[in-house]
Amino acid sequence: MNNQQVTVILNIWKRDYVKEQVESLLAQTHKPTQIWILQSGDYVETQYLKSMDPSIEILHSTINLKYFGRFSFTQFVDTDYIYIVDDDNIPSANWIEYCIQKSEHHNSIISSAGRIIPKNNFYPENLENIDSAFIGDVSPNFYHNYCKEDTLVDFGCNSWFLKAEWIKYIWMIHPYTFETGEDIHLSAVLKTELNVKTIVPQQVDSLINGNLKRYYGS
Repeated sequence: MNNQQVTVILNIWKRDYVKEQVESLLAQTHKPTQIWILQSGDYVETQYLKSMDPSIEILHSTINLKYFGRFSFTQFVDTDYIYIVDDDNIPSANWIEYCIQKSEHHNSIISSAGRIIPKNNFYPENLENIDSAFIGDVSPNFYHNYCKEDTLVDFGCNSWFLKAEWIKYIWMIHPYTFETGEDIHLSAVLKTELNVKTIVPQQVDSLINGNLKRYYGS
């Protein structure tokens, strides 16, 4: 497992937690091989980040590439794994190591949070009890993500850790729209084409956690 190489794709738009995110990635027990910061627009200063580590590259676009942009860049990755991260996620120092273990064990996408779509209800955010549909990032009692046990979800949210060889399958079924839903599309296509599921792993404290500061997303 120690030889497994990981590329991080960190998507940046208007939230400015990027320095803290990069510091958390560089402190990983399984350090990523390369960190690609995909920046849309000029809302956040990023150029100084390159001096933090030679593994860091900045891919700047004046066009807002929106949701599918970060998944498009994964086709250029030549590492074993890809870790795609939202601009509000701060993982614990052993999260990448944990994701490798869980991905290999379940043969699945590993996400720090996820959603279960209730039967015949495509608007789970309107449920009175969202605990049954929102996995990992709901409990008001924790600043960090919380999930009692490894949980099968319909699609992952916030971050996605997966084998690089799987990512090509996202384009085997053309997205209905590029405006949103890349998380749904990824999980649905990999389940349809490869029977690869999406798992939100156990996160019961801050020691092993996919997002230590989930309130950044609020």
